[in-house]
Amino acid sequence: MTDITFHGVQMKVTEFLGLKVLDKNAMEIGKVSDLEVDPEEGLIKSLIISKGELSLKQRTFIVDMESVSRVGDYVVLAIAADEAEEAPEEEESMEISPE
Repeated sequence: MTDITFHGVQMKVTEFLGLKVLDKNAMEIGKVSDLEVDPEEGLIKSLIISKGELSLKQRTFIVDMESVSRVGDYVVLAIAADEAEEAPEEEESMEISPE
């Protein structure tokens, strides 16, 4: 399944990724960089939003789908930017054991 439907709007996942994200005050807070999906239900649980692509330190935020009010040319949130939860930093390397 590669289509997303949100309140009657249907789009492909590749169209969803990279959309600009606005908070409830119409301030741009970043872009959709990834999605967290529940594999058992096939539903999107949350969005990963990246901010500061050109800055030295990129910040990412996690927003539950309940906080999304509209999806179209932009993803519009029902919360202010400061209410978005900052994502924990990812580990830079993972060791894989042959066992």
